[in-house]
Amino acid sequence: MAVMGTTWLSYSLADFLMFGPEVFLRLFVRINQDLWPWQGVAVVMVIAIGALLVRGDAMARRGALLLVAVAWLWSGAGFLMHYYGPINLPAIWFGWAFVLQGALLTVAGLFWPWNAATNRSIWSRWLMGTGWIVLMGLLPLLAVAQTGNGQAAALFAVTPDVTALGAVPCMLLFPRRVRWLFLLLPLIWSLFSVATLWTLGTWVLAVIPGTTLVLAAMACFVSPRQARNPD
Repeated sequence: MAVMGTTWLSYSLADFLMFGPEVFLRLFVRINQDLWPWQGVAVVMVIAIGALLVRGDAMARRGALLLVAVAWLWSGAGFLMHYYGPINLPAIWFGWAFVLQGALLTVAGLFWPWNAATNRSIWSRWLMGTGWIVLMGLLPLLAVAQTGNGQAAALFAVTPDVTALGAVPCMLLFPRRVRWLFLLLPLIWSLFSVATLWTLGTWVLAVIPGTTLVLAAMACFVSPRQARNPD
């Protein structure tokens, strides 16, 4: 029975977004224009992290994680707080979470007893390092494909989705008993990002956080095979 004077409301995810896909995708162009030519630092970081993952010794692990920590800080304080936050309030909260993640990784990178860790084989290190560089080199092209604008490249350490995905393989450096602590934020952020991008209809970009969800969930339980003898 209908009730007189009562208005029934139904809400979808789109009702909670105060912006459309054009406004969101424009953020990638804006941050790249404002950063130019400092995107080169992000490219150098990608190559350096890949090289450090190939080396795999204690100092290399510290260096790789410290660079990943900088990426969390940069993308959180930059893209999330300064660019995304003004049009999407939860992005500011996630920005602070990214900064906290960067701080925790800095402490772990400096003080974790890496010398006690078992060395991985040279082949697994080469696969991890080179695969990481290739992945970080290809992911920015998804934003270009989504927008049709070459200035919209989504770079590691600049944009949060690519940063979160790039950080997940590096968390395999930690033993499984503590790894989950650093995988919580990639999982939570990626759930939020997938929901937002799907609602906006930017399905190509949604591939990035969707992949992060799968890899982060796997990384919580899977330990890579390690070498029996140090090399």
